[in-house]
Amino acid sequence: MATASSSVSDMLVTVKSREVQRGLLAEMRGERGPGLRHLLAAAHLELVLAADYDEAADPDLAFRSRLSAASCFWCGGQDQLARNLMEQLAQTHPEQSTLIQEVLDDLVRNVTVPNS
Repeated sequence: MATASSSVSDMLVTVKSREVQRGLLAEMRGERGPGLRHLLAAAHLELVLAADYDEAADPDLAFRSRLSAASCFWCGGQDQLARNLMEQLAQTHPEQSTLIQEVLDDLVRNVTVPNS
């Protein structure tokens, strides 16, 4: 597993992880509103992290953050935004098209998009 460059905030990584966790836990408790809010916060934080990883010249972590952002957007009720992000990733990272399609297929199969 790659480690984040010093130009990428450890605190931002931690906050993003906690937002994902809070979103998933809220969803498990049946608290849809808070769950969506935390998942969407995590999605936006992932996009910030992706830009930071780009600046730190770490394209692998930037890709992973963008893919994670798409997943968080999907789970947060923004499936079209998630699809658009995945399409952009497939265009910019054709070597990862199989992985991107697997993630999309899993989301379609296993995650009901809530009405936000």
